[in-house]
Amino acid sequence: MKERALRWASSPWRALRWLMLTRPIRFTRFGLFYVLFALAVGAAAINTGNNLLYLVLGLLLGFIIVSGFLSDSCLWGLETRWTLLGAGYAGRSVVFECEVVKGWFPAVEVAVRPRFAGLDSPAHLLYWVSGRSTHTFRYELTPRRRGWLRLESVQYRTRFPFGLFEKTHSARRTDRWIVLPELHPLSFSLRALGGSPVGYQASHRPGAGGALPFLFRDYREGESTRHIHWKLSAKRGQMIVREMEEESEAGELLYVARWPHEPGSEQGEIFISFVASLAFALYERERPVGLAAPGIQLAPSRSAGQLHRLLRSLALLEELQRHPASDSSGAPPDGRRLDVLALWRKERP
Repeated sequence: MKERALRWASSPWRALRWLMLTRPIRFTRFGLFYVLFALAVGAAAINTGNNLLYLVLGLLLGFIIVSGFLSDSCLWGLETRWTLLGAGYAGRSVVFECEVVKGWFPAVEVAVRPRFAGLDSPAHLLYWVSGRSTHTFRYELTPRRRGWLRLESVQYRTRFPFGLFEKTHSARRTDRWIVLPELHPLSFSLRALGGSPVGYQASHRPGAGGALPFLFRDYREGESTRHIHWKLSAKRGQMIVREMEEESEAGELLYVARWPHEPGSEQGEIFISFVASLAFALYERERPVGLAAPGIQLAPSRSAGQLHRLLRSLALLEELQRHPASDSSGAPPDGRRLDVLALWRKERP
């Protein structure tokens, strides 16, 4: 019974402590002057007993209460959802789309500041968000290095309505996005490594290509009629099928026998960016590109998805080294091997 009474007696203090922790308040310069002036009016009213001073003191204290209520209402029910637009590369500006959701009371002059791990990010000022509505804005940021870009928290800050106090609220977040390695321009000799696009190279064997006919043969029962050469069939008096020549799909395999420097060091990051830039240049030349490196085995392919997997593997290289995939060991995939380490040493000044 005694413990219950003590808990009930201390509940106002615990509620005030919770409010101060969740909604920290900082005096502005005008707010500090306002409070000191209110204390001076209160002292004068007590000493003189003047009813007019008591009335002025009541008005001053009432403005403080109204200011606290309105500023707190701007922050209650305020949430944000962050979406990365496109792919993010280290050293390049990335764009987030932020959707602001507000509860029953409008948000007026609220500064939204996301806190990303290892980055100093500025605040974005929202002048007005109606109650029970959403507002969308875009936020630009430049990540400095590859890997995970983590959103640790979002801080909301307002001085509405009178600018007496600055009230803040921070919401913890666990969002994260992949930042791909930084891309650098390459020399002409490196950009020309892939030769001609795959579509113009012949493999000298029948297949599903569409460039040149490889041979003509008799029609077999059950085959599709779309490959029948009707003019030649009419000339010979029997069904003749046209087989096309398969296009070459060997591609380029970027081969890294070992990482010359520890990933995370300055030289290690330069080499990883070189590998990523080389892969991107080959992809732009419509060459199938793959990667064989410690912990990474990706067969050459022309697809954008394969390029993204390659760049993602380079971005999360440390994680792949700690937890290699089950298919990362064994013989490297097929393809024309390009010794990336030798090319890198050749291009370095």
